[in-house]
Amino acid sequence: MRVPLAAIGLLAGLLCAYVPPSCSQSMRPSPGNRTFVSEYIDELVDNITAKMHSKDPVLADMFGNCLPNTLDTTVLYHGLDKDGLPDTFVITGDIHAMWLRDSTNQVLPYIPFVKKDPALDLMIQGLIRRQTKSVMIDSFANAFNFDDSEPSQWSSDIRLPKMTNGVFEGKYELDSLCAFLKLSRTYWQNSGNSSVFEGNWQAAVSKTISTIKVMQASIDEYAANPPYKFQRETYVPTDTLILYGMGPPGGRCGLSRSPFRPSDDAGLLPFLVPANAMASVELLHIGKMCESIGCDQAITQSASLLSQELFKAVHKHAFSPLEGFSYETDCIGNHVYMDDANIPSLLSLPYLGFTDSQDPRYLVTRRRVLSSKNPYFFSGTSGEGVGGPHVGYGYIWPMSIAIRALTSDDANEVYWCLEMLKNTSNSTGFMHESFWKD
Repeated sequence: MRVPLAAIGLLAGLLCAYVPPSCSQSMRPSPGNRTFVSEYIDELVDNITAKMHSKDPVLADMFGNCLPNTLDTTVLYHGLDKDGLPDTFVITGDIHAMWLRDSTNQVLPYIPFVKKDPALDLMIQGLIRRQTKSVMIDSFANAFNFDDSEPSQWSSDIRLPKMTNGVFEGKYELDSLCAFLKLSRTYWQNSGNSSVFEGNWQAAVSKTISTIKVMQASIDEYAANPPYKFQRETYVPTDTLILYGMGPPGGRCGLSRSPFRPSDDAGLLPFLVPANAMASVELLHIGKMCESIGCDQAITQSASLLSQELFKAVHKHAFSPLEGFSYETDCIGNHVYMDDANIPSLLSLPYLGFTDSQDPRYLVTRRRVLSSKNPYFFSGTSGEGVGGPHVGYGYIWPMSIAIRALTSDDANEVYWCLEMLKNTSNSTGFMHESFWKD
């Protein structure tokens, strides 16, 4: 059994950085203070919340606060660009910069309703165009500034390619490019509108594919002509890369490097398995989409072939019958068996579309992820779930609890997860990024 809309609404709220001090019923800003208003989403939220209130008023309030939160608080700009085309800039919450991954996940719950709301449709179109421009600015960057008028706080990072004012942070995370692809194809699947996918977008898709392919190199190939390097002067080890910015070594096996994880932390081994799984899924969708809308034939073929290569490589080089899928590998015999709450994760593989929730390979992986065999699975008096090194040992991310529910076929487990999310909200009507296990 699934509870998709409620769980997705709660998941959308995880990106809220601001947690109000108390909660009555609705903690939404007044309509005049919201960054974007969708009359259809507002009506949908009101209708569903009203139905939920009789059964669980606390969960109803959380749903009503969390689902529209991106629209209420993070659409920093929506209007027209210098060419008169839709343009949207969605910040991640507490930082006035746009992450490719976050901005995609923040708006995904609204995309099924774009045909119901023309203003919402244009806002999503604007985000696709903005992400297209961002990828063309720097396909190795994870976050971008609104414009290039000023350098970001990370402009001193030693990096190849060099930092530019348009880039907020230059950590290369494979899933950032996957997020661009996912936003595009999800919008097309729900709207049927291909007008936004013209020459600039196809150029960005081509650049995405080229970037993923060049990062398939072995360490010897990579060292001879590195396409990407990153070093930061920091006391946080996960904020910089070893080997003078190249990152950990690995062999060529079909997988593509992701020096940083979706948590923005540096990886221990070069090939992040959940990110490669996500890339396989999104490239497959893009190949089919391009075939339908008439992209350049080279893009269509490249996307499909690369998808197949990544899919085969994940199963060949990152799966063990006893342990399931590894989180990271180097394709020379070493693996990291763990999971991180941030998506893409191993727990999220069915949510990503890489595997079915009842696939025996996934079930082996899931059992390990949700056990003491995962060093970042925590259980205490407050709840249990997956965390990660980003915020500290012992802290559980509600995101992992929401994904556990979304990937479960057990109604009791789903409701148990929803109760845990509710009970760890501290009566705020929202959810924290993470909470202490006890």
